Amino acid sequence: MTSAPTRPDALLEDLARASRILEMEGHGDMTLGHLSLRDPEGRGLWLKRNAAGLGEIAGPEDFILIDFDGTKLDGDGGRHSEWVIHSEILRARPDVQVVAHTHPFHACLFSASPDPLLPFTVDADYFTELPRHESTSALINTPDLGADLAHALGPTAFAIMMANHGVTFCGTSIPHATMIGVFLEHACRAHVVGLSSGMRCTFPTEEDRALRHGQIMQPTHISHSWNFYVRKIEGRSAVGPSGI
Repeated sequence: MTSAPTRPDALLEDLARASRILEMEGHGDMTLGHLSLRDPEGRGLWLKRNAAGLGEIAGPEDFILIDFDGTKLDGDGGRHSEWVIHSEILRARPDVQVVAHTHPFHACLFSASPDPLLPFTVDADYFTELPRHESTSALINTPDLGADLAHALGPTAFAIMMANHGVTFCGTSIPHATMIGVFLEHACRAHVVGLSSGMRCTFPTEEDRALRHGQIMQPTHISHSWNFYVRKIEGRSAVGPSGI
């Protein structure tokens, strides 16, 4: 008898928290959007099941294990049609452990623009590079399209705008990837609102931006930010829908 694959429950608990944090921070879009974790045993990746929203992801049972060719190996639930986003980025980027694709409102608006992300706030300075994928605005649902997206992301960026579609972001850990997603939507919201305001603006120099990037892209800051959002999401769950 073949035993069931071992499941990295502690990591998947954190990935479920990441899903709920992203929903809370504007990344939710009905049942669309998905996160994945590279399987620690090298069998493929653990992918959020389909037909459930980011905010509904409760724990390890809400993820399925698939190999890099998309074959389901373990777990209950269906496979998102855009699973190749995850498999192809993980194939191309050995440094990446977590991949996410979502449709946050302000980032989706900004994805329609070929202009650079303006540093209205410090959030933009998390991104020294922010590539844009323009080959299609439709679903990324074939290995070739997934590989094209991974190529556009490149060897060092951790986020990419998908023209008129959404965003894909990734990280070296669950906290890192989650914070990249949170900060990206914050930066895009500041850009969209700032330009819409019509106010006169000044922006920091490239030297200042590089300095700020070095200050904020520190493991300690990522860890503190992650722990803040974990407390926030757990506090929201403890309060409950009645508010008491």
